[in-house]
Amino acid sequence: MLESMGRTHFSRYGYAFCCVVFCCPVLAASPERHYQVEPQAISAQVPRLGVNLGEWVAWGAGQLSANVLKNPGFEGIIDRAIVLVKAADGVSFSDDTAWTKRPDGFWAGARYDVRSGGAVGQQGLLFDSKAVGKMGLPEFTVIGNAPPLSPGDVVSLTLTNDRRLPSQWWFDNGLLPGQLTVVSDDVHPDSPGLRSLALSPLAGKPVEVLSYLDSIGDRAGKLLPVNGKWKLRLWLKQKSPGAKLTVSFRRLNGGPAFFQETLSASGQWQQLKREFTAQDVGAAGTLSLSLRVEGTEGQIIVDDIELGAVVNAAEGAFRPEVVAALKRLQPGYLRDWQGQLGDTFANRIADSFARRASRYRPGAESTFSYGLPEFLQLAATVGAQPWVVVPPTLGDEELQQFGRYLASQADVWHFKEVLVEFGNENWNSVFRPAGIPAYQAHGEAATRAFRYLLEGANHHSALHTVVNGQYVNPWLSAKYLGGVSNAQTLAVAPYFLFKLNADDDLLSKLFSQDDFYRETRDATRMQGKELSVYEVNLHTTSGTASVASRNTATTSAAAGAALAQRLLTGLNAGISRQCLYTLAQYDAFVEGQQNPRELVKLWGIVRDLGASPRLRPTGLAMEMLNRVLPAAVYPLRPLEPEDKALTLTALQTPKGWALAAVSAKPDVQTIKVRFPDGADKQHWRLLTLASAAPTDNNEDAEQVRILETPLAAQGGELGFAIPAYGFVVVSAGE
Repeated sequence: MLESMGRTHFSRYGYAFCCVVFCCPVLAASPERHYQVEPQAISAQVPRLGVNLGEWVAWGAGQLSANVLKNPGFEGIIDRAIVLVKAADGVSFSDDTAWTKRPDGFWAGARYDVRSGGAVGQQGLLFDSKAVGKMGLPEFTVIGNAPPLSPGDVVSLTLTNDRRLPSQWWFDNGLLPGQLTVVSDDVHPDSPGLRSLALSPLAGKPVEVLSYLDSIGDRAGKLLPVNGKWKLRLWLKQKSPGAKLTVSFRRLNGGPAFFQETLSASGQWQQLKREFTAQDVGAAGTLSLSLRVEGTEGQIIVDDIELGAVVNAAEGAFRPEVVAALKRLQPGYLRDWQGQLGDTFANRIADSFARRASRYRPGAESTFSYGLPEFLQLAATVGAQPWVVVPPTLGDEELQQFGRYLASQADVWHFKEVLVEFGNENWNSVFRPAGIPAYQAHGEAATRAFRYLLEGANHHSALHTVVNGQYVNPWLSAKYLGGVSNAQTLAVAPYFLFKLNADDDLLSKLFSQDDFYRETRDATRMQGKELSVYEVNLHTTSGTASVASRNTATTSAAAGAALAQRLLTGLNAGISRQCLYTLAQYDAFVEGQQNPRELVKLWGIVRDLGASPRLRPTGLAMEMLNRVLPAAVYPLRPLEPEDKALTLTALQTPKGWALAAVSAKPDVQTIKVRFPDGADKQHWRLLTLASAAPTDNNEDAEQVRILETPLAAQGGELGFAIPAYGFVVVSAGE
């Protein structure tokens, strides 16, 4: 504890701090290191860093939508998958892995579409499917004659099911037949969707449908606070008398409901609108919206339900907290990756009340996504260029429609670039159910996909085609890129610190980073293409470290500096586009078989989007760099023998020269830099990622922040200090 208010203390890391102000680095105690900015730029124009918007979840930090309810129209589900042919005959074909198997008969009635090989473009319907066929692998039988398929050919499967009960909602599995049914011939007059949901109670057997939100409060606190004015809107109709509907919205912490009312329904569709003022006091607990129908008989139909804070509709489909966080971060790019590999183009642009859930993996879990129109509006609102992931499962006609749509939206929102990426991590077996890992088949399928998409877009100049590769395997990445003649960019994900063991020195381990950039960059340049980063962050999910040590590694001030080092390494390698992963995620499971499974605080760069959003130090690092981007990037030449524990990048911005520097050393480093063209005469500001110690974080209180102080050049050189395991940005002042 501090001895008294206002007394300054010095830690062993060379930081000064007191109990009423944040630290500033001590300008002392290390030899000076001298650098000269070289005259030849590495990159002429580097945009601001981007960020992955991430998946919209109902339970964690990524509760992104203004309407907090998923599948509000109670719509059906889309299943899509990729088959890589192992063998084929005149009536059937098999997959090359058991990863994709579903129950027998699952794919009956599905459409198949051949995406590569001699039968490319041929389509048809499946008669049946088996989880384990003649070869011990998933097998698919067609209606009529099977196309002439060869081993390695890519086939996309699509099945839309509008008969099953809606996903993203909870209900009692013990309900009697007919108590909860979907209705496809009775929706309200203004509904964009196809279905509504009918609830039919019996004596002593009510029907309840629930949506659960914000359910990890035991470890994270309230991630979706319910304060101020909220609204509830829903459509309902009494199909037959004798039933009554009670709607309640509460936090399951023993407190009173935010809203509860028994609603009257008539024989005609009507929309009920309610506003209520909430005060979210008490302990954290899961949020629950309940639609409960009671009675001895009768039926009530509900549809198109909306719940959320009352906000200005002009702000769009996302919570104001999401927009505010993005505006603070100023992303140059916003990447739309939310697990949409099993989606259709029509569903990607559907109204939220008409949108279906989608799925590409076996199992019951599905994704309900925010739509492409909402995403593009958000990108425009925060001044970012959109980076869109296109499912490899799309057919030729869908791809043409996709291209036409993106071209029109580029004009509507005045985007300079729209990056279009073919799938997500095709090389990664995790995404194999809708991915194409074989680079030959990937090349053919991606080339065809981009051809149809660009034709649909009339080769709009804003569209920029991207394929993904494996960062640690430059040879394979070059093969992926080389096989797609109409790809313009290869994108990789240089995650770092995959493993942390109990006996590791945490701080030094953070900065011990591999570097496969240059080999991959050289390979892309040989093909006349660009290299970009679609995701980057720590990935500390492996190793024997304790939960506390692992969380220190991922959330500390030093973690922000280590991520900055990774980003500066990319800039110095000539990489222009870099996107962090991801905006909001509180934690993730670590590898291993622990029971209960351990969690690590990854990958969100905001701690949460709650009442007082705080950036994690990784997010602060992004904010600091984006204050001096866009810029031209220049190398610095050390005037003494190079110290590889220091990473520096010089930038020339419209306002003047700037510099970013990271130290992986345990003591303060004093740096002096000589700039060209009399830049030492400009006004300077020093931004420091400031904390009392490099292990501090922002999880429970703001212990790490950006400290801004004036700086002056002396004797033709600009001098500044980098804290231990620290990060600073020097910018041109006003």
